[in-house]
Amino acid sequence: MNIKYEFFVANDNGNSEHDIIINKELIQQPNVLVKHAELTYNADVDEATFVKNIHNELIVTVNSPSAEVGMYKIGNYALKSAGDEIDNINVDHDRKYDIDLPIINTLARIAACGVEKAFEENQTVPEDIEIIVDMSTALPIKQHNEETAAKFEKKFTKDKHMVTVHMGQKRVNTTIKFDFVKCVPEGFTVPFALQADYETGKWRTGEIFKEFADEYKLEIVDGQYFKNKIILGTDIGDGTTEYPVTRGNRPDRDFKHGSNHGIGRAIEKALDAFNDAINIPDSPRQYFAEVLKNPKHKFHILAKKKLQNHVDKQAERILDNLKSQLIKLRYEIDMICVYGGGSILMKEYLYPKLKELCDEYQIQLFYVPTKYAITLNAEGLDIFVNGNIFKTLKDKAKTTA
Repeated sequence: MNIKYEFFVANDNGNSEHDIIINKELIQQPNVLVKHAELTYNADVDEATFVKNIHNELIVTVNSPSAEVGMYKIGNYALKSAGDEIDNINVDHDRKYDIDLPIINTLARIAACGVEKAFEENQTVPEDIEIIVDMSTALPIKQHNEETAAKFEKKFTKDKHMVTVHMGQKRVNTTIKFDFVKCVPEGFTVPFALQADYETGKWRTGEIFKEFADEYKLEIVDGQYFKNKIILGTDIGDGTTEYPVTRGNRPDRDFKHGSNHGIGRAIEKALDAFNDAINIPDSPRQYFAEVLKNPKHKFHILAKKKLQNHVDKQAERILDNLKSQLIKLRYEIDMICVYGGGSILMKEYLYPKLKELCDEYQIQLFYVPTKYAITLNAEGLDIFVNGNIFKTLKDKAKTTA
């Protein structure tokens, strides 16, 4: 039985977390892998149980023209691999369009979703699955230009990719072909996610806007409120922070700016002291990040204590960059919108200083609540890949090819 699927993929390959939406399924995993893993499953793996937990125990063999051929543990499964060397994105040196990790982890997630879908439809998994993909993705603003975007896109589109998903001794062979890929600067599609619910396509409503509405004594705030706003975004990630300016849904490329600041850089500074304190010599940055996310973790308070001073320094640099952007814009914006995984731990330092600055210049501050801050990029990319602008770009590319 050979099965063929068409997937629409929104791919936010963060330095710390991989947020990817595949046919409206949001998957959040640490953006890490372990190379040359050995199979440890026995022959008696129950397919239903495996598929249910596939994204937490994902092991694949990748044969792609764009990455090193090999067997890999992906995401959470890699992170819990005792004694293995974990590969992640180096916030100081790695350019996402030049390294294998974003390619491998993206292919692995798409293949895993193919297995999920096949089992859901057939209550068994076939030996072969073919997947055709349209995908939107992004690069940090400082890394993004026409040349680098085209290079990153071509890594996906230049040929087919073969990914074997290992289910115990059973092997599911997936062939993945990217029909069209569009790479945009990080943060440029976030206004789509502020305005629309990516799952329904309707105006966004709900708890995401409650704090903002209360602060500015607004009776009702939904996605329509952001439709025509001039917004200076502040997308605080692991290794970079992006400061995109958007006018409604249109990015203003004259004010495209990014800086090498983020929560991952603070974690790198604190990592040795944290590892020494818990007597673990080489736990990776992503492990530290997972501890910080979990208030119930026994090392959570210790991790926050080791990190705090470094977080404040990163936040201070981000504030400096925001002030520079505001001066260039002559303060002629409606709103600063702060989001991204790094915004959560920086809020204690950043929010009061930003609020004071915004009040002085009659600018609203929308500091996106923790629950929603991490996934706005992926949600915006998903609305983009499923929308008319993406279709127009694809049709144009196919016509001129």
